[in-house]
Amino acid sequence: MTLWNDLLGNLAVVAICTSLWTFGNRRFARLHRNASPLALGIIMAGGVVCVMMLPFEFMTGIFLDLRYTFIGISAVFGGPLAVVPSLVAALLMRFKLGGTGVMLGVTHILLTAGLCLSLWRMTRAKGVSTYSLTVAAAAVCLGGTAGFFIVIPADRWSEVFPPVLIPFACLLFVSTAIAGLAILQERRRMLVTDENRIYRAIIEALPDCLNAKDMAGRFVAANPATAALMKVSDVSSLLGKTDADFYPPAIAAEFRKVELELIGRGAPLMVEQKFRRPDGQNTWLATLKAPILDERGAVTGIVTHNRDITIQKQTELDLATAQTRLADAVSSMADGLAMFDRDGVLLFRNERYLELFPLTADIRGVGSRLKDVLKLAIERGEEQAVAGCTENTVERSYASLMSAGKRQFRLADRRWIEARTRECQDGGAMIVFTDVTAAKEDEVNLKALNVHLVGLATTDSLTGLANRRAFDAAFDDLTRDCLQAGDDLALLMIDVDWFKAYNDTYGHPAGDACLKTISAALARTVATYPRAVIARYGGEEIAVIVPGVREFQGSALASSLCEAVRACALPHAASEKGIVTVSVGSALLSKRTGRRRGDLLADADAGLYEAKAHGRDQVRSAQAPKAFVASPSDMPLSAEVPVRSVSI
Repeated sequence: MTLWNDLLGNLAVVAICTSLWTFGNRRFARLHRNASPLALGIIMAGGVVCVMMLPFEFMTGIFLDLRYTFIGISAVFGGPLAVVPSLVAALLMRFKLGGTGVMLGVTHILLTAGLCLSLWRMTRAKGVSTYSLTVAAAAVCLGGTAGFFIVIPADRWSEVFPPVLIPFACLLFVSTAIAGLAILQERRRMLVTDENRIYRAIIEALPDCLNAKDMAGRFVAANPATAALMKVSDVSSLLGKTDADFYPPAIAAEFRKVELELIGRGAPLMVEQKFRRPDGQNTWLATLKAPILDERGAVTGIVTHNRDITIQKQTELDLATAQTRLADAVSSMADGLAMFDRDGVLLFRNERYLELFPLTADIRGVGSRLKDVLKLAIERGEEQAVAGCTENTVERSYASLMSAGKRQFRLADRRWIEARTRECQDGGAMIVFTDVTAAKEDEVNLKALNVHLVGLATTDSLTGLANRRAFDAAFDDLTRDCLQAGDDLALLMIDVDWFKAYNDTYGHPAGDACLKTISAALARTVATYPRAVIARYGGEEIAVIVPGVREFQGSALASSLCEAVRACALPHAASEKGIVTVSVGSALLSKRTGRRRGDLLADADAGLYEAKAHGRDQVRSAQAPKAFVASPSDMPLSAEVPVRSVSI
């Protein structure tokens, strides 16, 4: 038997062991993560035993076999866990065989294991490649033949190397490379299988439709979502069929038209397809079609990805409708609307906003800055700067408009504008501008009306003097102030003499005219006292309150009032005086005279009756019956100060 026959038998063992591992590797990998390298080591150890039992002895005690191939393969592809069984088997077999080359054989075994383990460490992160496998085959050659250069004398190299060592090295390289390629291919096949399984799981789990068709438009592959879209029970019901088997001819023709366009272009195509299902439901699909190319770049099929966007399209339609309605509503608003970002840049505005500011409408477009608009509004006379300071006015107006709240300002054309600001979450502001000119005018008119109504409520309609209600309020107010300040206060009660007889003689219209004339004369006289209050007390009685005067001043004023009425010289045939006259009762609120606030009206009224009793057309004062004592009863019951509203 020749060397080649024996070594080729070893090569057959290598092929068998490699095949055993590739066939069983997937099952080993399912058991445990370490099961695959351990199984590799055990199978390679069996190969070591087999080839070492078929050695070729070319020198006494020196045998050749392919044990190093198994050691190298187990080390490179399985690491320490795999190399240990084959290494132990090789060492045990070598010691069992004995002979003069034991130590050389052990050295070769350990050297091969060490070189290939080093290579495994360098490649375990990225995995074994074709290049690293070539290096491993070379390492096996080196580890299995290096010792021969030491053992065999140099003068015999020419006899041994060409016929024995070189063929042996070649067989080691080839056997390692072939076995490694087979294992590497198996690993790649497993990787591709796993990737295909993952891709298949992903495709089947996709909620979108994914399918492939041949050049004739027949389905060759599809996922369950495609079957659901086509309303069939499973994917197998699609295979070999076309769109024409599921859709009306017109719709199927449209779909086929897109596929033919794709085949003609040879490039991916994205389209939106709308069609009506047989059940009458409108459906929108976002479709991506891509060509399937062979190794020459020719189109051999079509991959289609369909996504049902019916809900999205309906939402877009609803949104567009809502936006149109919103735009219409905003455009028809009676108020101006403007939205600014955090830097005061205009983002949106309606037409009413421009109408409110006609002098600056041309610069209030989207993208304009609020500060620039405010500055130009002042320059063009639409708004006014405070005290001629434009920059300060712009800054204050900008800060006010961009802050939440409400403010009113007046334009140069005398229109009033109200700005209501609402801050946005992004720091911007939404401002609503309203023309409130009419409301401001109504407010002014209302205030004037209120003043008029207050006047009517506190003024006697006949005489124009304060009425009884105003008198009571002024009396409480003035007496309280005088008590607190320690001042004097005079009260004069005036009555027209023989006024009933005047009415009986001249008639009531003449009586009313008489009262008007007398009231005007009295009011002119009292006007010299700015704080005095004159009021029609009732009928033909008139009362005068004069704060801050002494007793003699009050008596002097009372006498002046009598003289003022006499000066009117109103004829009175029923009076013994021949003209209209008045009687006056005077009373004084003062600490010096001891008069009480509560007695003031009674004292003045008593003085009036005394004047009438002594001939009328004169002034009389009530006598002070007791000393003045300040007490809480002299103060108003309410702590509130009544509002004085009096006309004189």
